[in-house]
Amino acid sequence: MLFIAIGVFGFISLLIFDLLSIKNIIFGKYFFAFLGLGLIGYSTIELIGIKSDFFTNEPLRLLSLLFAIIFMALLIYSVFIEVGGNTYKKFAEPQLVTDGTYSLVRHPGVIWLFLAYFFLAIFNENSYLLVTAITWTCANTIYVIIQEKYVLVRLFPNYDEYIKTTPMVIPNYISMKKFITTKNWRKE
Repeated sequence: MLFIAIGVFGFISLLIFDLLSIKNIIFGKYFFAFLGLGLIGYSTIELIGIKSDFFTNEPLRLLSLLFAIIFMALLIYSVFIEVGGNTYKKFAEPQLVTDGTYSLVRHPGVIWLFLAYFFLAIFNENSYLLVTAITWTCANTIYVIIQEKYVLVRLFPNYDEYIKTTPMVIPNYISMKKFITTKNWRKE
């Protein structure tokens, strides 16, 4: 459970990164960004190393690995590629991303993180990773709620309009249709 708690502190560090971004405190902001990612990454590696304690069949394990890789790739794509260009630069002028996976929900990383760890738990046959998936998703959800209330509304004057048109974490029919039918996210 220690490593799950360390990961939660990673999410707290990422929230501090966001709060420092509002004030454009460069060194502090990047310190907490790297600290948060480092704590989550370190905890993940340690949790994967915990001895397996339940068993599934081999085809299910391999399918789970495939899904874990897909959802981790989606997490990296949503957080670092779609948003990253304007968020992680030193003197970036933040721009609200509302297309791509952000047309599906306002915080697709919450979904991708949960599914990546859920399938990783099945592949690794590790109930600690299942607890991690649930705990970190709760921490991540609290993080994005605070982020919306105190950070995003300050960074983006039109964020209230985005809230009206796109669900927070769970896609609905309209957002799924918009995600599938619009070409803007495929960058043709």
